[in-house]
Amino acid sequence: MYGIDIFENINMPIDWYMVYWGIKNGVLRVDVAQDYVCRKIEQDETVSDEESELSWKSEDRISVLETIEKIPNFFNDIENNIEKAKEKVRIAIIIFVRQTEKDSTKLFEQIDMIYADFDYPEDMEKFISYMPMSGEYNPKEHSVEGNREYLQSQLDAYISVQVKKFQLQWKN
Repeated sequence: MYGIDIFENINMPIDWYMVYWGIKNGVLRVDVAQDYVCRKIEQDETVSDEESELSWKSEDRISVLETIEKIPNFFNDIENNIEKAKEKVRIAIIIFVRQTEKDSTKLFEQIDMIYADFDYPEDMEKFISYMPMSGEYNPKEHSVEGNREYLQSQLDAYISVQVKKFQLQWKN
């Protein structure tokens, strides 16, 4: 599970939908809710009573999720907001793993797990180790190391697109 730092390291603004989806799906630690409220308070943002409650409630996953559900306007356009949240959390995790895992074998093992954990998103297929290579690249003509470098270049290209899309900060 990941903490709030995966968003802060790339300057990705977070919201309650991201926190909720991540905690509910076991991707984010439950203390992310508390960390998020504390960041809002530190930045002098207005917080609701429900959010204030989350500033000290961080142990019980179920009660944290129930409290988030009580935040005013949380259920406005919930399906759309949750889909966007899921994508943003996935991108933050991919970038975090890319930044922190230096061993390419372990990197792609983790990327493959993210692919499965997020229900096999089509936009990740180009850099999944067990998926067939598309286009003119033929893995049989390259060494194992050459194939890893190719996958890594595909991953980095994907990240670059997402960085532009979400206006993030990432240094390759």
